Amino acid sequence: MHSSVHIGQDIGQGFGGLILGAHAYTWGVFLFIANLLIMSLLIGFSNEDSLKNTTRVRWGTFHKVSGYSFIIVISLNVIQAFTQVGPPPYIGQASPKNFSYDLSKTVWTTKHWPTWSHFSFRANNYIEQPEFTTLTANENTKLEHANELLKIENTDLPANVTGRVTAISYDEKRSVIAIVTYKNWIYLLDKTASKILSQYKVDPKFDKDVNNISGVFFDKNGEVIVTSVYKSYVKLSVDDSYRMKEVGRGNLKTVRASKSYIGSSALSLLDNEYLTLSLPNKVNDFIVLSRFSRKDMMLNAEQIISMKTKEVPIITGMEVTDNAIILLNNSGKQLIVLDKESNKPINVYDIDDVNNPQGVTIISNKVLITDEDSGNKIVKTYLLPI
Repeated sequence: MHSSVHIGQDIGQGFGGLILGAHAYTWGVFLFIANLLIMSLLIGFSNEDSLKNTTRVRWGTFHKVSGYSFIIVISLNVIQAFTQVGPPPYIGQASPKNFSYDLSKTVWTTKHWPTWSHFSFRANNYIEQPEFTTLTANENTKLEHANELLKIENTDLPANVTGRVTAISYDEKRSVIAIVTYKNWIYLLDKTASKILSQYKVDPKFDKDVNNISGVFFDKNGEVIVTSVYKSYVKLSVDDSYRMKEVGRGNLKTVRASKSYIGSSALSLLDNEYLTLSLPNKVNDFIVLSRFSRKDMMLNAEQIISMKTKEVPIITGMEVTDNAIILLNNSGKQLIVLDKESNKPINVYDIDDVNNPQGVTIISNKVLITDEDSGNKIVKTYLLPI
C-alpha cells in the first residue's frame, strides 16, 4: 500500500522507485543501527544479576491464540511464496500465470533473473534512462529505399549554449527558434539561430521531476512547452522582450508507453493535440505514438508505430505538418515521413553527414536538424522534401 500507488504510475513519475528504494533502505539501516545501539546500551548498563534473573510469563488464551496465529500466517506466506513464485533460481511464473496450489499447472521461469551487473530490487521497473550524449548509429535501424536530403548550410549555435541540444522548434509568429538542452536550459534564438534572445533554466525537482529535457515546441497561444524523458512537461509564457516565465507543469499519463521514456514531442495544430514518441527499451521494444488533448492534457489515443527495420530505431525529433509527421531517426540517420492518418512511413531520406542528430523543425521550405561535431553545436539546414 505504501508504494503501489506510485510504482503503478508512468516510469519516472510519482514517488518513484529511486526514492522508494532510498526511503526503504535508509529506514531499514537506521532502525537496525538504532536497535543495535539501544540494545547495546541497555545491556551495557545492566548489572550481571539482572541479566541472570529471568521472569517466567504464564501464557493465557490470548497469548496462545496470538502466537499460533502468527506461526500459521507466516507458514502460509512461505507456502504461497514457494508455490506462486518458485524456489531459487526461479523468479516468478511464466505466461500465462496460474495462481493455483496445483503445481502440475504452474510453470516457473528464470527469464527475468538479472545479472549482478544490472541487479535491481525493482526488477522490470528498472529501466535505464536514455543518455543523449552517447547515442550511436545502428545500420539495423535504417529503412530501405531512402532518398538523399539536399543540404543547404551549417549554422554554428552560440558558444555559450550549455549542454547537449536535444530539441528545436520554430515559432512563425515571432520568427524565433527555441532550443533545449539535456541540462534543462531553454534558449530563444533569432531566426538565423546565431543570436540568443533570452534563456531560462527549468528547475528539475520543483513539484514534478522535469529532468533530462528531450522535447520543445510552441503552443498556439505562443507559450513554450518543454517535455522531459519522464513525460513531465513545463509551460512557459514569453513576453514581448522574449523573457520566459514558468506558468505550469504536470505529467502526461500513458498506457502503452507507461514503461517507456519519451525522446520527442510536438504540437499537431489541426488536431488540437500534443504528440509524444517513446524510446524503445528492454521492456517495451517498440515505439508508441501518444496523442494528448490540448485542452486538458489527457490521453486521446495511442498507437504502436511499425517500422520495417531489423531493430527498432531511436527517434529523437518530431515535427507535425498539416498532413504528415516528420521523425528524426537518430540511430539510422534518416528523416522518416509518416502519413498523418495511417501513421505509416511514406517517404524516407538519408542524412549521412550527421553525427548525433537530436531535434528537427521546419522553417518555410527548409528542415533544420541540430547536431554536434567535436563539441561544436550546429544547426544543419536541408531542403524540405515534402
